[in-house]
Amino acid sequence: MYKILLLLTITVGLVLYSCDDMSVDELKMGQEYINDESGIMLIDTFSLELSTVVIDSIQTSGRSSVLVGDYTDETFGEIISEPVFRLGIPSTSNFDDDDVFDSLTICMYYNNYYLGDTTDVFNMNVMELATNWDDLDQTTFYNITEVDVKEESLGQIEFLPHPYKGKEMEQRLNDAFGQKIFDLFIEDADEILTADDFQDYFYGLVLQGNPENGTALGFAYSDTSLCLKMYYHRTDLEKEELEATFSIDNASYMFNKVKADRSETRFAPLVQQKEHIRSTETNDETLVQGSSGLMTKIRFPGLNNILQLVELDQIIKVELVLMPTDKAEDINDLPSELMLYESNRINSLVSYYTDNSGNTVNLVINDAVDNYESNPYYSADITDYIIKNLLTGEFNSEYSDQCILVGLPTDYERETFTTVLLGGEKNKDYEPKLNIYTYYY
Repeated sequence: MYKILLLLTITVGLVLYSCDDMSVDELKMGQEYINDESGIMLIDTFSLELSTVVIDSIQTSGRSSVLVGDYTDETFGEIISEPVFRLGIPSTSNFDDDDVFDSLTICMYYNNYYLGDTTDVFNMNVMELATNWDDLDQTTFYNITEVDVKEESLGQIEFLPHPYKGKEMEQRLNDAFGQKIFDLFIEDADEILTADDFQDYFYGLVLQGNPENGTALGFAYSDTSLCLKMYYHRTDLEKEELEATFSIDNASYMFNKVKADRSETRFAPLVQQKEHIRSTETNDETLVQGSSGLMTKIRFPGLNNILQLVELDQIIKVELVLMPTDKAEDINDLPSELMLYESNRINSLVSYYTDNSGNTVNLVINDAVDNYESNPYYSADITDYIIKNLLTGEFNSEYSDQCILVGLPTDYERETFTTVLLGGEKNKDYEPKLNIYTYYY
């Protein structure tokens, strides 16, 4: 038997005033004829089915930053990101035969994102890309795009991170590599006649953090960040200090290569997009995670039975409530919003969820409220989605194709390891809810 809670008995004018943002216009018809005995009922006992899925590929190219490093947690395993990017030649060159090479450095600016411990030294290898971009035969790149690197490191560097300061991090690379590039310009070599010639000779860089770091750092992309700086000098009457900058010439050729190892976790079965793993099998938790493609899937089995309790036109609002666990906040700050996607049985991202007016609807975080929720929670008005599928009978079958996927906003999804753990369907401490508000008369 379904539990129906009487919230309040108020005049229908006040009831409808509080719900004037509803977009299902037909549910408001006849409101002026309802008497003062009317009130609102909350039906909150329909079960949700929560699972975790993995999206096969996430586009990580063409963004405003890159992510380097790794992070490990017993819940989701290890996740590693290695930025890959192509460099152009200096826009202006000023080299004389007698110029002398001094050093070659890599320069990067923090973008204020990090995950893990930043009080220890961060170790990073700057590697030379061994894969020709033309051989990849694509101009959009993903977290799963595979590339090779040459064996010899161009520089093993270490530094103490300062991710909140947005300051420059500049480290010296191997002099032998720098001298080799410098000599190309002194000799006016064919390899540097044009940017294309240079990129056929030098494919680019791959940044690899040391797995022992246990930390991931974000770095911004700009003309002066994620670039190489060549320092050299010229001696005439006085010594003249000079430099040349090798910047990323096209952000489309910059992406994060990501690897996730969940083999020792409850989420190990997630390999293909069409698969899902129920929250009942993962300690009553589901995952949403940036860069790895992990999303939470929500189904509404048996929801058509609501029509045995109320008429369709009595439904005022349907609210989806998801609860992040305390552990989610221990890993990182919670994002202010989560995205909703309409999906199907094979977990395709069909479209962003929009209401009947075409407005994108997101899950928005709410602070803990006394006498309502003792923890922060996410909520979204999904009335139009529920009404649409009730009208077409999509919730009739236990195996209905209709479902919602919960993911991160684009910047979080493609540029961070942001992780949210949500309470599963049988999690009594962080129980997800479907609040169905109806009026009676």
